[in-house]
Amino acid sequence: MSRTERATFRKKGHPSGGLFLAPFVALTALNAWGCGPVGQHAQPGQPESRTVRSRTPDALAVYRDLGFIVGDDRFPAVGRFVFLPGPGDSSFAVLALSFPNSALRFRRESTGFVARYRVELTVGDSTAPTAQLDEVEEVRVASFRETSRRDESIIFQGFVKLLPGRYRLRLSVRDIAATAGLAMNGELRVPRFSGRWLTAPLVVYRARPRSDRDRPPALLISPRATVEFGGEPIQIHLESSHASPGPLRLQVAAAGEVIRTDTLAIRPTEGVLQTATASLDPGGLPPGALSLKLELPDATAADSFTLIVALTPGWLAPTYDDAVSYLRYAGAPTAIDSLRQAEPAERARLLRAFLNRKDPAPETPENEFLEEYFRRIGDANDRFGEGGTAGWLTDRGAVYVTLGSPDEVQRHIEAWQGAERSQVWLYKQSLASGLRLVFVDQGGTGSYRLTDESRRAFQTTVRRLDP
Repeated sequence: MSRTERATFRKKGHPSGGLFLAPFVALTALNAWGCGPVGQHAQPGQPESRTVRSRTPDALAVYRDLGFIVGDDRFPAVGRFVFLPGPGDSSFAVLALSFPNSALRFRRESTGFVARYRVELTVGDSTAPTAQLDEVEEVRVASFRETSRRDESIIFQGFVKLLPGRYRLRLSVRDIAATAGLAMNGELRVPRFSGRWLTAPLVVYRARPRSDRDRPPALLISPRATVEFGGEPIQIHLESSHASPGPLRLQVAAAGEVIRTDTLAIRPTEGVLQTATASLDPGGLPPGALSLKLELPDATAADSFTLIVALTPGWLAPTYDDAVSYLRYAGAPTAIDSLRQAEPAERARLLRAFLNRKDPAPETPENEFLEEYFRRIGDANDRFGEGGTAGWLTDRGAVYVTLGSPDEVQRHIEAWQGAERSQVWLYKQSLASGLRLVFVDQGGTGSYRLTDESRRAFQTTVRRLDP
């Protein structure tokens, strides 16, 4: 089965000038849904985590480190297994995968463009498997432009029926018209739903309640469960063996510490299953990976569900500290340190207040400061990379992201002798007081460093523009 949904978003232009001069997703198209059979403001050069040393955040690395099913750059699929009660003592193991259109090779047809991919899942011994899933899915798009989309544009979902226990599994997802794909071996641990139980709180795109365990799941799980910081509400779905006498407690934790508690009301349904579907506002959740966990007295709750809050689209971080590291040039050192040292329960509020102060047009849905900030990081990566160091983490990158392009650049000043080369960046008009910064490449290797005097001048300028 395939379906296409569309969502459009208004975009605005970027402001010009230094970042400190102003007072300073969402679900996209889902091309296919397959259902299988039942069966601190750091100085450049300071050591950083693996995540923030890259040119831009490596989203696949973030998902992989968090335990998701992950492909590679050629086939950037991301997925997970979730579990729901099945007939009798069995459980449904639901596989949810997503990847972009660009992962597939499309061919032109009279009505548009079409691609096909195959999902093969074997649970148990290959010679006598406990359960198998083998599905071929077709993806159709209307225009050539859609074939190159790089966002989450295709979702596959299938399930198998298994008794509780541990199983070996092999998973293969591949483009039928090319060699790109995903292959993995692993272990599947299927939980037991007996007595008084709760499922994990699943992040879903949509869900319909079912009345008994024999009915197949009727929901569309979000494989990546990723939402933008301060973004639109997400939908949470759960199942329970008993109607709750009161609301359920939903705990949101970061690194094992509970930072927020919400309540979810169970909606009485006919049959032995009780379901709850509720909206969760991510406005009070900080960036990073969070775990969602349910609590119900005298009930066995399933494992937690991982939710990822992205600082802004494309900028994922496994922890809040990593997310703040992306903002190292967005304010004075004291301001960034205050964000980093915030108590877990206060992080979202303080970060939102910080970003709102930076927004030059708060009446619009976009934060133009953030858009310009991350655009400059991209430019810095393209222009100022030095050896194995990403451009935005070099001295020139730090200045460029913070102050923008200089009004004038002077090269090879004669005052510097020997093998040294230099660049002088002049900010004559873009900064009211003017600024002269000297970068020196002492070994002629292309690695430019601010002189001590220029570094002090730069830091003084930052404190003056963003006290």
